Amino acid sequence: MRKIGVILSLCILPILSFAQTDIARAEALFIYNFSRLIEWPANYKTGPFVIGVLGKTPITEQLRTFTSGKQVGSQPISVKSYGSPAEISTCHILFVPFSETKYMSNIVTQVTNKSTLIITEKNAAIQQGSAINFVVIGDRLKFELSPNNAQKYNIKLSSKLNEMAYQVY
Repeated sequence: MRKIGVILSLCILPILSFAQTDIARAEALFIYNFSRLIEWPANYKTGPFVIGVLGKTPITEQLRTFTSGKQVGSQPISVKSYGSPAEISTCHILFVPFSETKYMSNIVTQVTNKSTLIITEKNAAIQQGSAINFVVIGDRLKFELSPNNAQKYNIKLSSKLNEMAYQVY
């Protein structure tokens, strides 16, 4: 009986890992596309376009791979990893994976007075301060949107994002 459990685990783990990689790849693509549909203040339009990622997550490598050599406007894209909310520095986009949303109040405090778009992947994260939240509906990755949360950070969202969003708050 124990051998069957081990065999099943060996068969299922690659499938789960593959699914996580697919989701991370899709989220990275979405994040890049979001960057082209959002307007940041003038002081955020020089230097590198920084996409920050909090904690360890497969999306970091997917973002680095996907954005390598790409730009947002005339800004080269840089992907930075942050180990804790206290490490978060100025970035255009901050991705907060499910495992790190327990720190949302600290994250929101850390980016107050900055024009940082917070993107999450946990139910109810919009109510905690996220502007965009990924959700899986059926077998499709979609996103929820809070224009009010983006506006708090002096970020203007394209009306196209409203049209594409699964739900707007």
